[in-house]
Amino acid sequence: MKRNPLYLLMILVLVLMVALSACAPAATPTPTAPASTSATAETTTPPTASPQPAQEKITVIFPRHEADIVGAFEARVREFEKTTGIKVELIQSDWDSVADRVIPEMATGGSAYDVVEFDNGWVAEWCGAGWVTPLNDFMPEGFTQGMIPGLVDLFSCPDGKLYGVVWNNDTRFFYYNAAKLETAGYTQPPRTWQEFKEMSLAAKDKGVVQYGMAPSWNQEWALANEFHFWTYTFGGKIVDEQGCFEFNKDPNTLAALQFMIDALKEGVANPAGLTYDQATAQDAFLKGDTLFLPQGIAGLMAYTQDPNISKVAGQVKVGLVPGATPDLSATLTLPEAYAIPANSKHKEAAWKFIQFMTSRETNKILAQEIGLLPIWTDLYTDPDLLAKYPFWADFQAQLSTARGLSKLTWYGDFVDVTIAEVHKALAGEQTAQQALDNMAKGLAQFECQP
Repeated sequence: MKRNPLYLLMILVLVLMVALSACAPAATPTPTAPASTSATAETTTPPTASPQPAQEKITVIFPRHEADIVGAFEARVREFEKTTGIKVELIQSDWDSVADRVIPEMATGGSAYDVVEFDNGWVAEWCGAGWVTPLNDFMPEGFTQGMIPGLVDLFSCPDGKLYGVVWNNDTRFFYYNAAKLETAGYTQPPRTWQEFKEMSLAAKDKGVVQYGMAPSWNQEWALANEFHFWTYTFGGKIVDEQGCFEFNKDPNTLAALQFMIDALKEGVANPAGLTYDQATAQDAFLKGDTLFLPQGIAGLMAYTQDPNISKVAGQVKVGLVPGATPDLSATLTLPEAYAIPANSKHKEAAWKFIQFMTSRETNKILAQEIGLLPIWTDLYTDPDLLAKYPFWADFQAQLSTARGLSKLTWYGDFVDVTIAEVHKALAGEQTAQQALDNMAKGLAQFECQP
């Protein structure tokens, strides 16, 4: 069928209009003006809170005190946290475990700890090594006035500065069970080690006790303390002022070690003491199994009254340590201090901790709770403490005979060799003289070194 020309023209116009509309750009929408903000409907952005400073934290490591079975030290640490806002990571364990952690850390210049155990046996070595921070940089003028002078002097180095403040005035005392001793036929404690032996065997024969003493002669660091103690009470010598050996040549030192060996052989001392630490020896005395405790902690009397751990309430007295002769009475003083490692990152906070934990207030609280011997002289005449510890008057006579450990820069090596050789002798594996000679051989590189 033939189309009308007008019809065809109209079709062509429509096609062109569709094509043109497809090629045209898309229309841009007209932006909508934002609504005006009225004064009554104003929107606000919440304020950003100011960042709070992180709570400072220090890491502190020192041994558990032998008398602290109630957590008295930790309670004071937590009080320090409340008072200062400084968080304390407290690490406490037995002495040897603490030493095994502290010494390598200090020797390698580590910064894991902010306050560390500073034992009296380490003073000579640490003074020259630069491992700890002088506390004079932090402590106020006159801080040590009123402290026992000897404790201040002990932890002061040749440069005249103080590097440690004592937290444990660990002087040892001679305790005896007066009731059991009287049952054995004696009214006075022994003045000599020979009398000590006779009384022990008499009490044992009568079934009053199992042994005269339970020694703490395990092969650990404290055995070197024991070696010093027995040597001193026999008038023996270990080294001279130049660090030259005396122990392997001195007859009194030989006699001291021989007495220790014989005490085990003859039944004066419990042979199980070769595996006992100080706490175990103390426990045997508190149970009434032994007659004497030659080196007891100052706080022992408080625990004799605790029925949970003691069967000897009212029976125990303090006497002078016997000697080979009466004039040779001597006791050990083994103070321990707090120190700040040279590489601590929190020295100011560490000092605040030391200041708090060695203050008169803390010293008195710990004395009241666990019988801790104070480091502040005026606390020995404090009415509250004297009322609780009238036997402190008995301590005074012994304190004048107190002696410390040998001051040697190689003291750690001395301990390692000594405890090995002495323990062999006590176990019957060698004679006393062989033990002393083997000590000299093992320490030959250090002879005549202070």
